Amino acid sequence: MIRRPLSAYQNSHAGKLRPVALAVLMAATPASFAQLEEVIVTAQGREQSLQEVPVAVSVVSNEQLVAQGLVDLQAVSTRLGNVKITQGTLINSMNIRGVGSGENPGFEQAVATFSDGVYRSRSRTTFASLFDIDRVEVLKGPQTTFFGANAVAGALNITTRKPGRETEGNLSALYGFDDGEYSIEGGYSTPLTDTLSARIALRARGADGHIDQKLGGVGPEEESYQGRLSLHWTPNDVWTSDLRVDYAQSDFNNYAPFQLLNCPAPGFPVSPVCGMLLAGNPNIEDKLDDTSWAAPGSYQDFDFFEVAFTNAFELGGGTLRSITAYSDLSQESYISLVPGTYPMAVNGGIPFPTWAAEDYEFMSQEIRFESATGGKFEYMVGAYFSTAELEYETMVAFNFLPFGAIIEDVFQVDFPDFGPATSVSGWPQMKQKEYMRSVFASGTFYPTDDLRINLGARYTEVEKNAHRTQLWGQNVSAKPKYFEQFPDTPELVTLPGTSIQVPMTRGQAAGAVIGSTSDDFAQTSRTDRKFMPSAGIQYDLAADVMAYATYSKGFKAGGFSATSSPSVFGPEEVDAYEVGLKSTLLDRTLNLNLAFFYMEYEGLQETTFDANLASSITNVAGSTSKGAELSLNWSVSPNLSIYADVAWLDAKYDDYPVGECTKQQLSVDPDCVQDLSGKDRAYAPEWSGSVSADVIMPLGSHELRITPVVSFSSSYFMTATADPLFSQGSYEKYDLRIGYGPADRRWEVAVLGRNLADKYTAGYKLGVPGGDGSITSLAERGRWFGVQFMSNF
Repeated sequence: MIRRPLSAYQNSHAGKLRPVALAVLMAATPASFAQLEEVIVTAQGREQSLQEVPVAVSVVSNEQLVAQGLVDLQAVSTRLGNVKITQGTLINSMNIRGVGSGENPGFEQAVATFSDGVYRSRSRTTFASLFDIDRVEVLKGPQTTFFGANAVAGALNITTRKPGRETEGNLSALYGFDDGEYSIEGGYSTPLTDTLSARIALRARGADGHIDQKLGGVGPEEESYQGRLSLHWTPNDVWTSDLRVDYAQSDFNNYAPFQLLNCPAPGFPVSPVCGMLLAGNPNIEDKLDDTSWAAPGSYQDFDFFEVAFTNAFELGGGTLRSITAYSDLSQESYISLVPGTYPMAVNGGIPFPTWAAEDYEFMSQEIRFESATGGKFEYMVGAYFSTAELEYETMVAFNFLPFGAIIEDVFQVDFPDFGPATSVSGWPQMKQKEYMRSVFASGTFYPTDDLRINLGARYTEVEKNAHRTQLWGQNVSAKPKYFEQFPDTPELVTLPGTSIQVPMTRGQAAGAVIGSTSDDFAQTSRTDRKFMPSAGIQYDLAADVMAYATYSKGFKAGGFSATSSPSVFGPEEVDAYEVGLKSTLLDRTLNLNLAFFYMEYEGLQETTFDANLASSITNVAGSTSKGAELSLNWSVSPNLSIYADVAWLDAKYDDYPVGECTKQQLSVDPDCVQDLSGKDRAYAPEWSGSVSADVIMPLGSHELRITPVVSFSSSYFMTATADPLFSQGSYEKYDLRIGYGPADRRWEVAVLGRNLADKYTAGYKLGVPGGDGSITSLAERGRWFGVQFMSNF
């Protein structure tokens, strides 16, 4: 993390500090009390003190990530109030303040991710986010002026580690006893010439999995590798250049070890589907735990390549900055959406196998001019352009439906391709090209030393062109290489090459059974344009105490569904208001920040599923998210620090009369709709956050370091249905780390314990088609112990 010592802070802020307060600060020294170091962030496009930025920001440093063994954003989100990041079957869901994007790969994420200023629109890039970084800034609320369209709920602003002018290195290793989790990461920086420095970083991580599969194997099993080369070049006093090249590969076997819950479901009619599950899986366990599961095998492969080239030119009155980027992402996954096998499933035991593949190519160019700081007026102007191509396809076999018999009954026609025992698969394919253009500007006025007025605006145009089709076919017996290690897995799976395409007339008949179509989008191109202003005021109530109030307009473009539905959806917008207080108290030993927010959304993009899990997208009429957030960093003494990140939230639909029904409602009327107006949004717990401490016990020239962490959450829904079946109950989880090493922290060994109370929670839940209240659930890890070694040289 970038920090400045107190003397630099005093020098740069001396004109703004009141004389008495300045005298107190100048008289104090680090020996007299445990002063906090100043945290520098880039939440507004340039380096600023965290305590001066009028934005609610949670910052997680590299030191915190490495020490706590946090290797992915999902683990980080458990420590932050009003932040929920989870891994799903189609996307990785990211939500801030109860707002995120639904379960459809055609969505841009409402929580936008940036790495060194480079936009990452695909949710699966979170797999590659926390590698050799300096810090993660979690910005809450719309961030459209400085980060662009789509960041309507917030932004993850990631800064990677850069090579310096000194030769240095780092190494860390982590091993978990219970599931074989391991992570080995190292980096080395060195100057190559007087003007050129380089850094190389590598990481290998993985796990054997913590849930046993009844058909063989353990899940979720991971094997991931990442590498990065960074170059920093300063050919003269006015030009600085940074080049970063990243590659990441992850292979997940049994990545979705679904467990079955509510079979049979209390209060629901007796379900034949549930009966078949129990009959076909005699060892199935109807409970949520971290020990066993019965779903057929699954896998996911992920590859990511990114190049970022940043140049900065000092022009006397300011800095001209250019960011050029290219990335390429591909992923492939296979999963069964039913946690077990059906003895009566058509032509095979796997009832609902699903294959999906994505290829995404992205290029962007941003250029901006940042004025010099220190005057009465500071400003920034810039322009941005990006182009992207997305290809997404899925193949789903509806083995739980006797298509041949249904088609014959409905159409009174005997299709030879679809007999009563035919396994029928649908194959939706979608291709999209996207162009984004925007211009932006911001300005800060200083009428007095204590008052700042902030104005900003961005104008964005997003053009998308897309086409789709849906083919249909007969499945043939095949077993991919991954499944060869599981001899008890049924032969019939669904992959390209295992399905024989049938004529379109047969496909249209099959589509009619589940309400799907092979037609192209009714509208194959769309352009969304939006002007997004922002305004705010800051006032120094006292030395190191700043109050602020802001308004911002947010916008996320419309688009096209990337699954079985030919949905075309419109944009969503937000008007956001925030007031806050940032204070540094008790002789600069306590940072206490408060934020209160109110956000009104219109046209929220929501995915809805019918009784057979066929999806479509609608724009919700309205939603409101309001709440409060508190962050605390208190250096009680040189040997004790206390941290807290706590949030209260009330996120509800204002007007959503045609929402998706609960499973109880669908069991009575498969064609029903639900009025969700006034009901809670998904991933919106009333209370969430964490409290932790760092305790240092000197032992001669060495130290014993103890870090307890308590993370907590109220109950919340996991789907946009307000369905109690898809909720996670309230919980508290307790972690503990005990480390030992020299006071200069050249090295450290530690033991770690997570979820010490062994609290079982679910990260994701999904309904069983035709299960009448039965659901599938992905259990998060229970109690875990590990060891760690770290070294800096």
